[in-house]
Amino acid sequence: MMLRCQDCGAETPEELGFCLGCRRRLHPRSRYDLTIDDYAYGPDESAIEMIKATGVLPYLVKNLALGRLEKDLLSRLTNEGHVVEYPDPLDILMRRCAISLCVDVLPVIFMIENKHPNALTFGSEQRPFVVVHSGALEYLDSRELTAVLAHELCHVKSGHMLYHTVADILGGGIGLSASLLGINIISVPVRLALLSWHRESEVTADRGSLLVSNDIATVESFITRLALWSSRGMASPKPIEVENSSIGILESVSELFRTHPLYSKRLKLAKTFFDSEQFREARVKINARLAYLRALIPVCRFCGSRKPVEDMFCPSCGKCQT
Repeated sequence: MMLRCQDCGAETPEELGFCLGCRRRLHPRSRYDLTIDDYAYGPDESAIEMIKATGVLPYLVKNLALGRLEKDLLSRLTNEGHVVEYPDPLDILMRRCAISLCVDVLPVIFMIENKHPNALTFGSEQRPFVVVHSGALEYLDSRELTAVLAHELCHVKSGHMLYHTVADILGGGIGLSASLLGINIISVPVRLALLSWHRESEVTADRGSLLVSNDIATVESFITRLALWSSRGMASPKPIEVENSSIGILESVSELFRTHPLYSKRLKLAKTFFDSEQFREARVKINARLAYLRALIPVCRFCGSRKPVEDMFCPSCGKCQT
């Protein structure tokens, strides 16, 4: 079944979920849609509200830094990498994650040559980009790669990108001069608070990984792989048993990642969320929505008869479409 995009008019197969032209969501909204409140880490939500309330930080970055940063990054990515598009398996995997998380705009994916098995997100909520390192395809299995993509998509859905840019500039993580952007007027306590929030936002993104993968072992494995790579410059070719990993090694590299929490803390918080009622309730919504989407087709999945799109039961055979 082909769906026509209401924004650009392009036609896209229904199962892809996002327009092949403008990359906007095609599926209708429903009461089963996953919302930020379903999974967000409390301190992350509180910090974003506090940052928004200041007004000046988002204004400075959005109007003075974001455009220049995006232009610079896109120029480098165009020279160093390539855009991943459908029917590439990575694009298909990204679409599946985005459907589960109910993202509004599918990010453009860039693939670059880099042995570090990682990914990053930049841009805006209206024009997001995800950069995937080639090492992620080399060292991570399909389940771990799914968890990584879901992590990045959660940053997009949660509106983290603008504020990540603020924290990265103040933390020295981006090759731009903060003083030229007028950001040197911000006090040290505010800078520290922004970096602290950045770490809390990573906890929220890890929760998105858990909701999509529905497997704590997978999320623990990809977090640990990243930690071992950061500390040793290598990644194990085999899945890692987290219980046998040295937390001391993980913590020893924490200072190198000022915008990310200690890996031991990430593992602990991920496990806590996975065991929580909040996680179970969010998974129920995801499963219900996927079932709902399967029913929204004009043809019965069982007998092939035509049916009204909104009908959950086939008028001909009476079978439920979910």
